[in-house]
Amino acid sequence: MTPAGYKRLALLLGILTLALAAVGSVATVRYAQLRLRLMLADEQTRIFEEMRLRALKADTSEALDCLQYAWHYYPSGTKQVAGSRLDRMVEQARASAAREIVAHLRAKTGKDYGDGPEDWLRAYGRD
Repeated sequence: MTPAGYKRLALLLGILTLALAAVGSVATVRYAQLRLRLMLADEQTRIFEEMRLRALKADTSEALDCLQYAWHYYPSGTKQVAGSRLDRMVEQARASAAREIVAHLRAKTGKDYGDGPEDWLRAYGRD
C-alpha cells in the first residue's frame, strides 16, 4: 500500500472511531435517561399503592387526604414525558388507586359523588 493509501485508511478509521464514539455516547445518555424515568415511575406507582393501602384502613378524612395526594402527585408530563409508555403506565396506576379509594369512600360514607376523584374532592372541599 502506498503512503497516500495509509493516510486515507487512517482517516477513514479515525472517522469511523469518532462516529462509533458519538453513537456510544448518545446510547449511554439515552440509557441513563431511561433508567431515571424508570426509577421515577417506580417511585410514583409505589406512592399510589401506599396511598391506596393507607386509605383503605383510614377514616373518611384521611382517605380523602390519600385520594387528594395520589390524584395531584406529579401529574402527567411532570416526571414522565407526557403520552409516553411509562407515563401511560403511571397514569393507569394512579387511576386504579383513585378508583379503589373512591369505591372505599362510597362504601364507608354511603354517599355517591360519582366515579371521579375530582367529584369527591370537590364535594368535601378539597379540590
